[in-house]
Amino acid sequence: MKKSVIFFVICTWLMTVGGLHRAYAESVEAGGDKAGKVMVAKPSNKEPKCIGLVNMSNGMVLPKGKIVTNVKYRYVHKDSLYNGSTKKNGNYGGKYDRVNQSLQLTAKAGLFENFEARIMIPYWDKQVKRKPGNLLKPWDTDTVSGLGDVVVMGRYALMTQRSGDWLNLAFGAGLKLPTGDADHENGLPYSNTHQYIGPAGQLGTRSWDPKFELGATKIFGRSRVDAHLMYTVTGEGAHNSRVGNQFKYDLGYGYALNKYFDVELELNGVDQQRQWYDGSADNSSGGHTIYITPGVHWKISKNSNLSVGVPLVVYRYINGYSSSPEQTSRYGLGEDYQIITRLGFTF
Repeated sequence: MKKSVIFFVICTWLMTVGGLHRAYAESVEAGGDKAGKVMVAKPSNKEPKCIGLVNMSNGMVLPKGKIVTNVKYRYVHKDSLYNGSTKKNGNYGGKYDRVNQSLQLTAKAGLFENFEARIMIPYWDKQVKRKPGNLLKPWDTDTVSGLGDVVVMGRYALMTQRSGDWLNLAFGAGLKLPTGDADHENGLPYSNTHQYIGPAGQLGTRSWDPKFELGATKIFGRSRVDAHLMYTVTGEGAHNSRVGNQFKYDLGYGYALNKYFDVELELNGVDQQRQWYDGSADNSSGGHTIYITPGVHWKISKNSNLSVGVPLVVYRYINGYSSSPEQTSRYGLGEDYQIITRLGFTF
């Protein structure tokens, strides 16, 4: 967590210093005499535009021949147990700790008129710490790193503002491929109950999961409003396990302060069904979480940008609980901290 905070501070400092430097350089380029007097450039009639929001997708489809790539880093820390919306303390407080870090490469290309294809390639680092039973024993630490499940999708534009429509509206479909390893085993004493770590702790699920999306974007002046829905249907995965179906919904607003900086605010919701673990339902998995995500974008150049967002939990209901207090699934493990950074390029 401390590393991510430091990274966030560095990014913020770079954005501030870089913006001041570029603003000064532009004012000098606009004109000035040797005595240091600066001439103010004539304002442009073209309004600056806000780029895409950091924690959600949208309803845009790339023009034919255009390529966009980005690298997104996400840090998620979970270390509090919940029964529904109630945080549990006592002997169960501080019992579990999970840190998920992902680095995802996304590439999109406009293949045909009103149609784009994209691929998302994640690299995961997942760490789980657990204290067996209620005894004062050292943490059991389990770490797994590597390639996750790759997603390929296509998106078709039903409406586009560049064609004169009042709104950008797009429908998409795709598939999550079983490319990540799903065979990471538990250590003692947890292997006495389950040989393998649950599907949420694996790099992949070894299932083929269809995805469907509907997105809308309205750009007007310096503002943009985005809405996006995504539904994932999960199949049976490795070791008679299955991650529950997932419904994601997002609504966001972005505003271009100037040609270099945007600000944004998002509402992000995730409704996750229970997972199946070794052939039986894990009653404390899944649930419904809603975030508010403030963010900022630094448009480094015409073809590159850096974005930072911090999703804040405003509502959660975590399913639970199971029959035995000794099982890790007695209560649901809730998220306490998350940060997202994205570096994007346009070709």
